[in-house]
Amino acid sequence: PDPLPPHLRSCARTPPATDSMLPTRRLLGTFFRRQARAYTSTVRGEHLELSLKLDQASIGDHLENPYEVTISSGGRGAWTGAFYSHDRLYTSDPFAQKLGFKQNLVPFSFLLHTAMAVSHADDTRKVLDIGVEDAVYEKPVYVGDTIRKEYYIQDLRTTSDGKSTVLKVKCELLNQHSQRVFSVSKTMLFVGTTSKSSSKDMRRPDSQPKPPSSQVLAQIKQESDVLARSYSLARLNEGQLILHSLARPIGRSMSMVLATLFRMTHPSLFNPKRFGTDDTIVPGGVMLAQVHACSARGLYEILYEELLHAQLLNPMMPSDVVGAISYVHGIRPFEDNPDLEEVTLQTWGIKGVDVAHELKDLELPVDIFSTEPVRRAELDAKLSEVYPDLEGQVISNHLRRLVRQSPRGETMFLL
Repeated sequence: PDPLPPHLRSCARTPPATDSMLPTRRLLGTFFRRQARAYTSTVRGEHLELSLKLDQASIGDHLENPYEVTISSGGRGAWTGAFYSHDRLYTSDPFAQKLGFKQNLVPFSFLLHTAMAVSHADDTRKVLDIGVEDAVYEKPVYVGDTIRKEYYIQDLRTTSDGKSTVLKVKCELLNQHSQRVFSVSKTMLFVGTTSKSSSKDMRRPDSQPKPPSSQVLAQIKQESDVLARSYSLARLNEGQLILHSLARPIGRSMSMVLATLFRMTHPSLFNPKRFGTDDTIVPGGVMLAQVHACSARGLYEILYEELLHAQLLNPMMPSDVVGAISYVHGIRPFEDNPDLEEVTLQTWGIKGVDVAHELKDLELPVDIFSTEPVRRAELDAKLSEVYPDLEGQVISNHLRRLVRQSPRGETMFLL
């Protein structure tokens, strides 16, 4: 049968071509065939698959990331506007230069979120950040540096119920000179998807490698004698529980801006219709940064920080008011530098509570604070017995190593 529609048939009936007419005939023939296909055919939409396929992944795989981003003053400014910090290494060029740096550094939490932000997560399923460990600021990063990422699969296993997959990746940030400047291990939960089952995927390493050393910390230790006096607000004491005064929501617009600014694409961050939820969720890196920002004023002044491990225990919505409490596990002076002290403390991010006012009579058993990672069910079971109002409200548990100036006799108040 003639595939051409009626209104084109007569046009197609042309007399036999002469040699001079052949190019025109060929052109017309191509045109009519295309018109016929458009008239008689349909086309089906297809989804371009750009995400990581877990059934093709194995421990030890190197995941290449083609994206590069030059850190701009505008992006840095947006971050500063979202997360409180008065630590002068990140806010003051003269202070940073005293310590031997070129200018003030890009903040620790900025790089933590940069490393955690992925563009290849499976957008057909729920994917949740559930923990990080060994976050280390290895080399200085400044505005104007160009950052790219590399990922290495460290663990890949199906959950005990057989319904989901846990993926652990080492995230590394490299600068324009291919120097590693920041690293962290991140664990994600892929809900409702399973990896291929094999002994290789289920194997867990016998021992964890030591965290990398930090050139940033070495520089601070070397030049700390230029810091003439302590600007710490108050002494910290072992066994102290600090109720941090800052509590605030991140807001839906800012949450989306921060996800987009760091090239995150998962629909749970933007589109509540995809998974039938009432609201979007906040990215894991933003959750951690928000909790650190809430605790920043009470811990002033932090010169250097490492995140030994953190667990993301409950989801955070953009409208959730988030505050923080910190328990001081230990304080010790640097053996080779009495001007500095190392503080090990545990910070909880708490949602839906104005910490400084609503928890002013808070008393918790000391053994609820542990330097080991915690599980949500175990923590909620303990809280249900000793302080039920916090059950389900702790969004994150952070074990942090801070370096501060050793406080002298005086106290300064931040206005």
